[in-house]
Amino acid sequence: MRQIEWDIIERKLEGRLSSEEESCFKAWCTASKENRDYFHKVEKFYRENGFVKEVTDKDINISWNKFVTRQKGSKKGRRRILSYWSVAGVAACLLIGVLIFVLGKEEHVVPSGQIVAIPAGGNRAILQLSTGECIELENYSNELEEASAKIVNTGSLLSYEKKQDTLVREEIFNNVTTPRGGEYGITLADGTKVYLGALSKIEYPVTFTGNRRVVKASGEVYFEVARDTARPFIVEMKNQQIEVLGTTFNVRDYEDEVFVETTLVSGKVKVSTGDESCILAPNQQSVLDKKTGNMVQRDVDVAEFVDWKNGKLNIRNQRLEDILNRLSKWYDVYIFYVNEEAKDARFYANIDRYSDMNELLDKFEKTGQVTFKIKGNVINVSTVK
Repeated sequence: MRQIEWDIIERKLEGRLSSEEESCFKAWCTASKENRDYFHKVEKFYRENGFVKEVTDKDINISWNKFVTRQKGSKKGRRRILSYWSVAGVAACLLIGVLIFVLGKEEHVVPSGQIVAIPAGGNRAILQLSTGECIELENYSNELEEASAKIVNTGSLLSYEKKQDTLVREEIFNNVTTPRGGEYGITLADGTKVYLGALSKIEYPVTFTGNRRVVKASGEVYFEVARDTARPFIVEMKNQQIEVLGTTFNVRDYEDEVFVETTLVSGKVKVSTGDESCILAPNQQSVLDKKTGNMVQRDVDVAEFVDWKNGKLNIRNQRLEDILNRLSKWYDVYIFYVNEEAKDARFYANIDRYSDMNELLDKFEKTGQVTFKIKGNVINVSTVK
Protein backbone atom coordinates (compact mmCIF):
# COMPACT_ATOMS: atom_id res chain seq x y z
CA MET A 1 0.00 0.00 0.00
CA ARG A 2 1.35 3.42 -0.93
CA GLN A 3 1.88 5.47 2.25
CA ILE A 4 -0.02 8.62 3.13
CA GLU A 5 -0.15 10.76 6.25
CA TRP A 6 -2.97 9.72 8.56
CA ASP A 7 -4.02 13.34 9.14
CA ILE A 8 -4.85 13.70 5.44
CA ILE A 9 -7.31 10.79 5.60
CA GLU A 10 -8.80 12.16 8.80
CA ARG A 11 -9.30 15.63 7.35
CA LYS A 12 -10.77 14.09 4.18
CA LEU A 13 -13.42 12.37 6.31
CA GLU A 14 -14.26 15.70 7.93
CA GLY A 15 -14.21 17.68 4.65
CA ARG A 16 -11.32 19.90 5.71
CA LEU A 17 -8.63 19.18 3.12
CA SER A 18 -6.66 22.01 1.55
CA SER A 19 -6.32 22.01 -2.26
CA GLU A 20 -2.76 20.67 -1.95
CA GLU A 21 -3.85 17.89 0.42
CA GLU A 22 -6.78 17.04 -1.86
CA SER A 23 -4.34 16.49 -4.72
CA CYS A 24 -2.20 14.29 -2.51
CA PHE A 25 -5.23 12.28 -1.46
CA LYS A 26 -6.44 11.77 -5.05
CA ALA A 27 -2.99 10.62 -6.11
CA TRP A 28 -2.95 8.10 -3.26
CA CYS A 29 -6.45 6.82 -4.13
CA THR A 30 -5.68 6.37 -7.81
CA ALA A 31 -2.41 4.58 -7.07
CA SER A 32 -4.09 1.25 -6.29
CA LYS A 33 -7.39 -0.49 -5.64
CA GLU A 34 -6.01 -1.53 -2.27
CA ASN A 35 -5.75 2.13 -1.26
CA ARG A 36 -9.30 2.86 -2.42
CA ASP A 37 -10.73 -0.16 -0.58
CA TYR A 38 -8.84 0.87 2.52
CA PHE A 39 -10.33 4.37 2.50
CA HIS A 40 -13.86 3.13 1.80
CA LYS A 41 -13.71 0.92 4.90
CA VAL A 42 -12.30 3.76 7.00
CA GLU A 43 -15.06 6.03 5.70
CA LYS A 44 -17.77 3.48 6.47
CA PHE A 45 -16.54 3.03 10.00
CA TYR A 46 -16.33 6.80 10.51
CA ARG A 47 -19.90 7.39 9.30
CA GLU A 48 -21.27 4.68 11.59
CA ASN A 49 -19.25 5.42 14.71
CA GLY A 50 -18.16 9.06 14.52
CA PHE A 51 -14.48 8.25 15.09
CA VAL A 52 -11.54 6.26 13.87
CA LYS A 53 -8.57 5.04 15.84
CA GLU A 54 -4.95 4.36 15.12
CA VAL A 55 -2.90 1.84 17.09
CA THR A 56 0.71 0.72 16.94
CA ASP A 57 1.80 -2.33 14.99
CA LYS A 58 2.19 -4.16 18.28
CA ASP A 59 -1.53 -3.73 18.96
CA ILE A 60 -2.63 -5.38 15.73
CA ASN A 61 -2.34 -9.03 16.71
CA ILE A 62 -3.41 -8.30 20.28
CA SER A 63 -6.60 -6.57 19.13
CA TRP A 64 -7.39 -9.27 16.60
CA ASN A 65 -6.89 -12.07 19.12
CA LYS A 66 -9.14 -10.30 21.63
CA PHE A 67 -11.80 -9.95 18.99
CA VAL A 68 -11.64 -13.62 18.00
CA THR A 69 -11.85 -14.65 21.65
CA ARG A 70 -14.91 -12.47 22.17
CA GLN A 71 -16.57 -13.84 19.05
CA LYS A 72 -16.06 -17.45 20.14
CA GLY A 73 -17.58 -16.67 23.51
CA SER A 74 -20.60 -14.91 22.07
CA LYS A 75 -23.75 -16.90 22.92
CA LYS A 76 -27.48 -16.31 23.37
CA GLY A 77 -28.45 -13.25 25.34
CA ARG A 78 -25.78 -11.10 23.73
CA ARG A 79 -26.50 -8.85 20.78
CA ARG A 80 -24.08 -8.50 17.89
CA ILE A 81 -24.16 -5.80 15.27
CA LEU A 82 -22.35 -6.47 12.02
CA SER A 83 -19.90 -4.23 10.18
CA TYR A 84 -17.69 -3.12 13.07
CA TRP A 85 -13.97 -2.97 12.56
CA SER A 86 -11.08 -0.97 13.94
CA VAL A 87 -8.51 0.95 12.03
CA ALA A 88 -4.95 0.01 12.90
CA GLY A 89 -2.00 2.09 11.79
CA VAL A 90 1.12 3.59 13.20
CA ALA A 91 1.16 6.15 15.99
CA ALA A 92 -0.52 9.52 15.40
CA CYS A 93 0.87 11.69 12.62
CA LEU A 94 3.04 8.83 11.30
CA LEU A 95 2.26 6.80 8.19
CA ILE A 96 -0.71 4.47 7.88
CA GLY A 97 0.07 0.83 8.43
CA VAL A 98 -2.22 -2.18 8.63
CA LEU A 99 -6.01 -2.03 9.06
CA ILE A 100 -7.68 -4.46 11.43
CA PHE A 101 -10.90 -5.75 9.86
CA VAL A 102 -13.46 -6.84 12.39
CA LEU A 103 -16.55 -8.28 10.76
CA GLY A 104 -18.73 -8.12 13.83
CA LYS A 105 -18.89 -6.34 17.16
CA GLU A 106 -20.13 -7.28 20.56
CA GLU A 107 -21.90 -4.65 22.58
CA HIS A 108 -20.82 -4.01 26.15
CA VAL A 109 -23.26 -6.08 28.21
CA VAL A 110 -24.34 -4.91 31.66
CA PRO A 111 -26.88 -6.93 33.65
CA SER A 112 -30.38 -5.44 33.62
CA GLY A 113 -30.87 -2.84 36.33
CA GLN A 114 -27.17 -1.93 36.56
CA ILE A 115 -26.95 0.42 33.57
CA VAL A 116 -26.58 3.92 34.91
CA ALA A 117 -27.32 6.84 32.61
CA ILE A 118 -24.70 9.59 32.58
CA PRO A 119 -26.54 12.56 31.08
CA ALA A 120 -24.73 15.52 29.63
CA GLY A 121 -24.80 18.90 31.31
CA GLY A 122 -27.09 21.75 30.34
CA ASN A 123 -27.87 25.44 30.67
CA ARG A 124 -27.14 26.08 34.33
CA ALA A 125 -25.50 29.14 35.84
CA ILE A 126 -25.74 31.63 38.69
CA LEU A 127 -25.79 35.38 38.15
CA GLN A 128 -24.51 37.56 40.97
CA LEU A 129 -25.67 41.17 40.84
CA SER A 130 -23.75 44.16 42.19
CA THR A 131 -25.90 44.00 45.33
CA GLY A 132 -24.66 40.49 46.07
CA GLU A 133 -28.01 38.90 45.18
CA CYS A 134 -27.60 35.54 43.40
CA ILE A 135 -30.05 34.27 40.78
CA GLU A 136 -30.26 30.76 39.34
CA LEU A 137 -30.64 31.64 35.67
CA GLU A 138 -32.20 28.37 34.51
CA ASN A 139 -35.15 29.06 36.80
CA TYR A 140 -35.52 32.79 36.18
CA SER A 141 -37.42 34.41 33.31
CA ASN A 142 -38.05 37.98 34.47
CA GLU A 143 -36.24 41.03 33.13
CA LEU A 144 -33.81 42.82 35.44
CA GLU A 145 -32.44 46.31 35.66
CA GLU A 146 -28.95 46.94 36.92
CA ALA A 147 -27.53 50.47 36.94
CA SER A 148 -27.63 51.67 33.32
CA ALA A 149 -28.60 48.37 31.65
CA LYS A 150 -31.59 46.12 31.07
CA ILE A 151 -30.86 42.42 31.57
CA VAL A 152 -32.87 39.78 29.71
CA ASN A 153 -32.56 36.05 30.43
CA THR A 154 -33.90 33.36 28.08
CA GLY A 155 -32.87 30.29 30.07
CA SER A 156 -29.75 29.73 27.98
CA LEU A 157 -28.58 33.28 27.20
CA LEU A 158 -28.17 36.36 29.35
CA SER A 159 -28.21 39.68 27.45
CA TYR A 160 -27.26 43.19 28.55
CA GLU A 161 -28.72 46.18 26.79
CA LYS A 162 -27.44 49.63 27.66
CA LYS A 163 -30.16 52.16 28.32
CA GLN A 164 -30.12 55.11 25.96
CA ASP A 165 -29.33 58.60 27.27
CA THR A 166 -28.07 57.22 30.57
CA LEU A 167 -24.95 58.70 32.11
CA VAL A 168 -22.62 56.03 33.50
CA ARG A 169 -20.43 57.49 36.23
CA GLU A 170 -18.71 54.29 37.33
CA GLU A 171 -18.53 50.65 36.34
CA ILE A 172 -20.80 48.30 38.25
CA PHE A 173 -19.92 44.61 38.05
CA ASN A 174 -21.89 41.39 37.68
CA ASN A 175 -20.52 37.87 37.47
CA VAL A 176 -21.81 34.58 36.13
CA THR A 177 -20.61 31.18 37.41
CA THR A 178 -21.37 27.75 35.97
CA PRO A 179 -21.35 24.56 38.10
CA ARG A 180 -20.15 21.10 37.12
CA GLY A 181 -22.30 20.07 34.17
CA GLY A 182 -23.30 23.66 33.41
CA GLU A 183 -22.85 26.09 30.52
CA TYR A 184 -24.30 29.48 29.63
CA GLY A 185 -24.17 32.25 27.03
CA ILE A 186 -23.87 35.97 27.75
CA THR A 187 -24.10 39.00 25.46
CA LEU A 188 -22.30 41.89 27.10
CA ALA A 189 -23.40 45.51 26.79
CA ASP A 190 -20.85 46.19 24.01
CA GLY A 191 -22.19 43.31 21.91
CA THR A 192 -19.42 40.84 22.80
CA LYS A 193 -20.68 37.26 22.99
CA VAL A 194 -19.36 34.98 25.71
CA TYR A 195 -19.93 31.23 26.16
CA LEU A 196 -19.03 29.71 29.51
CA GLY A 197 -18.12 26.04 29.76
CA ALA A 198 -18.57 23.97 32.92
CA LEU A 199 -16.98 25.15 36.19
CA SER A 200 -16.23 28.56 34.72
CA LYS A 201 -16.67 32.14 35.80
CA ILE A 202 -16.62 35.61 34.27
CA GLU A 203 -16.81 39.01 35.97
CA TYR A 204 -17.68 42.01 33.80
CA PRO A 205 -19.06 45.58 33.95
CA VAL A 206 -22.78 46.01 33.38
CA THR A 207 -21.72 48.72 30.93
CA PHE A 208 -18.16 49.53 29.88
CA THR A 209 -16.61 52.93 30.60
CA GLY A 210 -13.20 54.42 29.87
CA ASN A 211 -10.82 53.47 27.09
CA ARG A 212 -10.55 49.74 27.87
CA ARG A 213 -13.04 46.90 28.19
CA VAL A 214 -11.81 44.62 30.96
CA VAL A 215 -13.31 41.32 32.15
CA LYS A 216 -11.96 38.64 34.47
CA ALA A 217 -12.42 34.96 33.68
CA SER A 218 -11.52 31.43 34.78
CA GLY A 219 -12.30 27.93 33.53
CA GLU A 220 -13.17 27.60 29.82
CA VAL A 221 -14.62 30.59 27.99
CA TYR A 222 -15.26 31.22 24.29
CA PHE A 223 -15.29 34.88 23.20
CA GLU A 224 -16.66 36.61 20.10
CA VAL A 225 -15.44 40.13 20.80
CA ALA A 226 -17.30 43.09 19.31
CA ARG A 227 -14.82 45.22 17.39
CA ASP A 228 -14.03 48.64 18.88
CA THR A 229 -10.63 49.97 17.78
CA ALA A 230 -10.83 52.78 20.32
CA ARG A 231 -11.30 50.42 23.27
CA PRO A 232 -9.28 47.17 23.36
CA PHE A 233 -10.90 44.20 25.05
CA ILE A 234 -8.85 42.72 27.90
CA VAL A 235 -9.38 39.28 29.48
CA GLU A 236 -7.61 39.01 32.82
CA MET A 237 -6.99 35.49 34.13
CA LYS A 238 -5.03 34.18 37.09
CA ASN A 239 -2.06 33.14 34.98
CA GLN A 240 -2.17 35.42 31.95
CA GLN A 241 -3.77 38.39 30.19
CA ILE A 242 -5.25 38.47 26.69
CA GLU A 243 -5.67 41.69 24.70
CA VAL A 244 -7.82 41.96 21.55
CA LEU A 245 -9.61 44.51 19.39
CA GLY A 246 -12.19 42.34 17.66
CA THR A 247 -11.73 38.62 17.38
CA THR A 248 -12.95 35.11 18.20
CA PHE A 249 -10.97 32.89 20.54
CA ASN A 250 -11.20 30.24 23.24
CA VAL A 251 -9.31 30.22 26.53
CA ARG A 252 -9.05 27.37 29.00
CA ASP A 253 -7.53 27.82 32.48
CA TYR A 254 -8.67 25.46 35.25
CA GLU A 255 -7.10 25.22 38.70
CA ASP A 256 -6.70 21.44 38.41
CA GLU A 257 -4.98 21.56 35.01
CA VAL A 258 -1.29 22.26 34.37
CA PHE A 259 -1.67 24.09 31.06
CA VAL A 260 -3.49 27.26 29.98
CA GLU A 261 -4.63 27.09 26.35
CA THR A 262 -5.57 30.15 24.30
CA THR A 263 -6.82 29.23 20.82
CA LEU A 264 -7.45 31.86 18.14
CA VAL A 265 -10.22 31.34 15.58
CA SER A 266 -10.12 34.73 13.85
CA GLY A 267 -8.54 38.15 14.29
CA LYS A 268 -5.43 38.66 16.39
CA VAL A 269 -4.69 38.51 20.11
CA LYS A 270 -1.73 39.25 22.35
CA VAL A 271 -1.22 36.78 25.18
CA SER A 272 0.97 37.92 28.08
CA THR A 273 2.26 36.23 31.21
CA GLY A 274 4.97 37.74 33.37
CA ASP A 275 7.69 39.05 31.07
CA GLU A 276 6.69 36.73 28.24
CA SER A 277 4.16 37.44 25.49
CA CYS A 278 3.20 36.28 22.01
CA ILE A 279 0.84 37.39 19.25
CA LEU A 280 -1.45 34.71 17.82
CA ALA A 281 -2.71 34.50 14.26
CA PRO A 282 -5.82 32.47 13.29
CA ASN A 283 -5.40 28.70 13.78
CA GLN A 284 -2.69 29.23 16.37
CA GLN A 285 -2.61 28.46 20.06
CA SER A 286 -0.49 29.50 23.02
CA VAL A 287 0.11 26.94 25.74
CA LEU A 288 1.31 28.16 29.13
CA ASP A 289 2.87 25.69 31.55
CA LYS A 290 1.77 26.96 34.96
CA LYS A 291 4.50 25.00 36.74
CA THR A 292 7.43 26.40 34.77
CA GLY A 293 5.95 29.65 33.48
CA ASN A 294 7.06 28.75 29.95
CA MET A 295 4.73 29.55 27.06
CA VAL A 296 4.87 28.02 23.58
CA GLN A 297 3.06 28.99 20.39
CA ARG A 298 1.88 26.38 17.89
CA ASP A 299 -0.37 25.82 14.87
CA VAL A 300 -3.51 23.77 15.62
CA ASP A 301 -6.79 22.59 14.18
CA VAL A 302 -9.03 24.95 16.11
CA ALA A 303 -12.06 22.65 15.78
CA GLU A 304 -10.53 20.34 18.39
CA PHE A 305 -10.54 23.15 20.95
CA VAL A 306 -13.68 25.15 20.15
CA ASP A 307 -16.26 22.65 18.88
CA TRP A 308 -17.53 22.18 22.44
CA LYS A 309 -19.37 25.48 21.93
CA ASN A 310 -21.17 23.95 18.93
CA GLY A 311 -22.24 20.83 20.80
CA LYS A 312 -19.51 18.51 19.51
CA LEU A 313 -16.80 16.44 21.17
CA ASN A 314 -13.88 16.70 18.75
CA ILE A 315 -11.14 14.45 20.10
CA ARG A 316 -7.94 14.09 18.11
CA ASN A 317 -5.32 11.60 19.27
CA GLN A 318 -5.66 12.63 22.91
CA ARG A 319 -4.65 10.75 26.04
CA LEU A 320 -7.57 9.16 27.86
CA GLU A 321 -6.67 10.99 31.08
CA ASP A 322 -6.89 14.36 29.31
CA ILE A 323 -10.15 13.39 27.60
CA LEU A 324 -11.86 12.22 30.78
CA ASN A 325 -10.55 15.14 32.80
CA ARG A 326 -12.37 17.48 30.44
CA LEU A 327 -15.49 15.37 30.20
CA SER A 328 -15.79 14.94 33.97
CA LYS A 329 -16.53 18.63 34.33
CA TRP A 330 -19.30 18.50 31.73
CA TYR A 331 -20.90 15.21 32.77
CA ASP A 332 -20.38 15.84 36.51
CA VAL A 333 -18.53 12.60 37.19
CA TYR A 334 -15.31 11.67 38.97
CA ILE A 335 -12.65 9.43 37.46
CA PHE A 336 -10.57 6.77 39.23
CA TYR A 337 -7.84 4.83 37.41
CA VAL A 338 -7.36 1.21 38.43
CA ASN A 339 -4.32 1.01 36.13
CA GLU A 340 -2.01 3.97 35.59
CA GLU A 341 -1.29 2.80 32.04
CA ALA A 342 -4.95 3.38 31.15
CA LYS A 343 -4.26 7.11 31.30
CA ASP A 344 -2.02 6.96 28.26
CA ALA A 345 -4.41 5.19 25.86
CA ARG A 346 -5.06 7.47 22.88
CA PHE A 347 -8.30 7.98 20.98
CA TYR A 348 -10.07 9.84 18.20
CA ALA A 349 -13.76 10.70 18.50
CA ASN A 350 -16.29 13.07 16.99
CA ILE A 351 -19.71 12.78 18.60
CA ASP A 352 -22.62 14.76 20.00
CA ARG A 353 -21.60 16.52 23.22
CA TYR A 354 -25.15 16.26 24.54
CA SER A 355 -25.39 12.48 24.26
CA ASP A 356 -25.24 10.15 27.24
CA MET A 357 -21.63 9.61 28.32
CA ASN A 358 -22.17 5.85 28.13
CA GLU A 359 -22.17 6.13 24.33
CA LEU A 360 -18.65 7.54 24.33
CA LEU A 361 -17.37 5.08 26.94
CA ASP A 362 -18.84 2.24 24.87
CA LYS A 363 -16.85 3.38 21.82
CA PHE A 364 -13.66 3.48 23.85
CA GLU A 365 -14.32 -0.01 25.22
CA LYS A 366 -14.81 -1.42 21.73
CA THR A 367 -11.21 -0.60 20.85
CA GLY A 368 -10.19 -3.38 23.24
CA GLN A 369 -7.87 -1.14 25.27
CA VAL A 370 -9.85 -0.09 28.33
CA THR A 371 -12.95 -0.96 30.30
CA PHE A 372 -15.17 1.11 32.61
CA LYS A 373 -17.15 0.31 35.74
CA ILE A 374 -19.66 2.90 36.93
CA LYS A 375 -20.80 3.33 40.51
CA GLY A 376 -22.92 6.39 41.17
CA ASN A 377 -21.05 9.34 39.67
CA VAL A 378 -17.65 7.61 39.91
CA ILE A 379 -16.13 5.92 36.86
CA ASN A 380 -13.40 3.33 37.43
CA VAL A 381 -11.07 2.92 34.46
CA SER A 382 -8.80 -0.07 33.85
CA THR A 383 -6.87 -1.57 30.97
CA VAL A 384 -8.05 -4.76 29.29
CA LYS A 385 -5.71 -7.62 30.18
